[in-house]
Amino acid sequence: MRRTAFKLALSLIAAVCLAGCYDKVDMEDVSFSLVVGIDANEENGIRTFTTIPVFSKNAKKKTQELKVEARTLRESRDKFDAFSIGSFNGRKAQVIVFSKRLVQQVPDWFRYVDVFFRDGRNPITPKLVMFDGDLEQLFRYQSPDQPMLPLMLIGMIESASSRSESVKTTLQELHRQMYDPGQTPYLAEMSIEQDAKMKGTALLDRKGKYAATLSLRETTYLRMLQKTSGPAVNLTLPLPSSLTKAPPDKSWISLVTERVRTRIKPSYSGGRFRFDVRIRISASVIEKLSHIDLDKLQKQVEAACAREIRGKFEELIDKFQASAVDPVGFGIYARAYEYAAFRGVKDDWGKAFSEADIRVKVLVSFADEGSVK
Repeated sequence: MRRTAFKLALSLIAAVCLAGCYDKVDMEDVSFSLVVGIDANEENGIRTFTTIPVFSKNAKKKTQELKVEARTLRESRDKFDAFSIGSFNGRKAQVIVFSKRLVQQVPDWFRYVDVFFRDGRNPITPKLVMFDGDLEQLFRYQSPDQPMLPLMLIGMIESASSRSESVKTTLQELHRQMYDPGQTPYLAEMSIEQDAKMKGTALLDRKGKYAATLSLRETTYLRMLQKTSGPAVNLTLPLPSSLTKAPPDKSWISLVTERVRTRIKPSYSGGRFRFDVRIRISASVIEKLSHIDLDKLQKQVEAACAREIRGKFEELIDKFQASAVDPVGFGIYARAYEYAAFRGVKDDWGKAFSEADIRVKVLVSFADEGSVK
């Protein structure tokens, strides 16, 4: 009896050990879709692109680019199977690229990514980017100085985001933004001119339609308002010639922030919202072109930098209000502190925000003036 039980136990152990190997799939037999591109076509459907790494040692190209016409993203996956080498796997996507035409012209385009949320086997963490141009141009882009497309896109998004010059929106984050009445969505934006480059940030309205583009520098100020800027933000600012005693082209100063503290205080009166924005910046001076004496005129230079930065914030907020978008999330503050008033306008927060009174105060202090006096 003991021998029988022992043999049975050995058989069970062997079966368990083998269970992980019987259904193994070699890398060469699977096509992993690492980048997905979605564009609008002329027939109220979508044109879908993908890039698949090729693991064969004999392959001349390291990637395979595919394009299909479909009515849904799921249908496009089935069509990719007919062209891909091996079994097509679309659950490894690292980046999703939306064409500007899709975001600008197709109402309710966000419904096309429904399959990522409805099918629990799909990832919801891919990074998102909007491409300004023909999406086929991006997927055919080949540069000897760049890695393959998935690595290039991830590297560009991560690099620009770490410098606070662009944003890093994931599919999960976009879902939150689309359904949060207190904030409007935004995406990293890129284009190809001579080479692939990040342009900044694409702002979307409440329904997800493209509204405006922020430059790399404007995105830096957006990130400060969002309290998501990196620990070291570079700012190059003009100083008044009356202060530097130098011509305008020699009156520049460069700072790198050490700490940025943003405080937003909402209030409501007279049928409109008011937001008092107070920003404290501690920075080090890393460059100056004039011979201004910072020891003697430090307070005046700090005040001049604060005025210049405040002007940039005011221009940025004016751009938000002109487009009736709120990527900062002022509506989140209004909902938290003035809920009764916010509840009445939450379905059209963009309009209410465009009429809000926003006042910005900036304080700049120099933590370090550099090694050379």
